[in-house]
Amino acid sequence: MAHFEEYGKYITRAQKKARAEKAAKKLSRTKTLHPVMPEGGGLAKTWWGRSWIRNLEGYADYSSRLPRGRSYVRSGAVIDLEIESGMITAFVAGSKSNPYQVSVTISPLIARTRERLVERCRRAITSLPMLLKGEFPKELESQFLARGDGLFPAPREIQFDCTCPDWAGMCKHVSAALYGAAVRLDEKPELFFILRGIKIEDFVGTVLKEESGELLARAKKKSSRVLSKKDASKLFGI
Repeated sequence: MAHFEEYGKYITRAQKKARAEKAAKKLSRTKTLHPVMPEGGGLAKTWWGRSWIRNLEGYADYSSRLPRGRSYVRSGAVIDLEIESGMITAFVAGSKSNPYQVSVTISPLIARTRERLVERCRRAITSLPMLLKGEFPKELESQFLARGDGLFPAPREIQFDCTCPDWAGMCKHVSAALYGAAVRLDEKPELFFILRGIKIEDFVGTVLKEESGELLARAKKKSSRVLSKKDASKLFGI
């Protein structure tokens, strides 16, 4: 399958993948990379990853622009992506030899929304694994996904920038970074709370502080793409 590039050339997915690998090799000489590598057909499989995509695609501002980045993510073009408090940063391979640098700034959750959701969550969620696995009442899920008044950011709360020359409001590299964030949330859903500047333990009625603290400390570290078996069994009780 071929894809249309910004300079009028067609490039196959295999060529795009090879280009990304070359860019990653070059960038890895100067920094440790955290590539986005989705597995299987879909980009996201967990509640948090799917909900991140569902929220973004639900806004007319983004619905026509986001699909441009899907093929980039699938071909491995997002060669580095990190999530911190209020910020997503990424390097995305493009037509040039050097990858483009993307930054996405997410406003923190406003106080009144946080307080309302915390109060309701404490009555419905009693364990951290339950929250991170997306296992809670449908009523709470709808409140999380409420347009402009839930946990997930609205377009007015998102600002982005890319070093590419594309004049579009949202270029394919920014789109790829936003989809890449969904893949990362699949791997570490606790990063969502770090991104939005909120304390994960506030959303759980009965949870040990050291349990949530350990998860957040691990999420902030630059680590491998997936959790180890030991981490998984501790996190999800398996």
